Amino acid sequence: MNVREERCGKLIIVTASDIGSSNQKLGHPNQDAVAFCCLGEDLILSVSDGVGSCNKAEFGSRFAVDSSVKLFQEIKNGSLPFETDIIAEKLVEFWRSSISDSNIDDYCATLKVVFKIFNHVKVFSLGDGFVAITSDGLNLISPAEETCFTNETNCLSAQSSGRDLWTADFYLDTFKSYVIFCCTDGIANGILPGKEINLVEEIENDISANELRHALEDFLNDVSNYCFDDKTVGVVKYEH
Repeated sequence: MNVREERCGKLIIVTASDIGSSNQKLGHPNQDAVAFCCLGEDLILSVSDGVGSCNKAEFGSRFAVDSSVKLFQEIKNGSLPFETDIIAEKLVEFWRSSISDSNIDDYCATLKVVFKIFNHVKVFSLGDGFVAITSDGLNLISPAEETCFTNETNCLSAQSSGRDLWTADFYLDTFKSYVIFCCTDGIANGILPGKEINLVEEIENDISANELRHALEDFLNDVSNYCFDDKTVGVVKYEH
């Protein structure tokens, strides 16, 4: 299990990723990827799951999260506006431009991205897994993905465009605690349907920043007992 923890002011960010037993037995790498970047208390958190049927899935997911970080840095330096439609198109464009291979569909991947600039959060979702935010009784969650990868709009691919991404805005009260939670399907499939917000609210209300890393490690180990896919999660926690 690869775990990373970083504190940014009053924020704590913890990410954890673990290869699934199915890929391990086949000698395949972990096809999930996760990345974050924190500048002051502005941040980006991104997770991606490479499509298992694609030859270079592990690279596709890595390119997806790295492209998200690159885009955040361009927003922060003023090169790009913090506008939903532009960001959605650039997420696809940056991912596609990372691939030098002519066969882009060897690199298909899902994508979950959260950008936070001051109190404004923009959420982008493509494919399975989910993004959720909770703050003092308010919440947001990306919709469940019902279709499979044969429909290429459900993952980054040669045919995808910014219009394929589900998007949402969430405005934080900086005087209240909050949690941002992103995960791939290996985690989502280990949570009872309809209980996703309950889990995130539990992290917000019952798990301290100091306990977060240990709690996520235990959670991934527990999910591994009945979900054999790669598992990746990223959590941002703010305690006021």
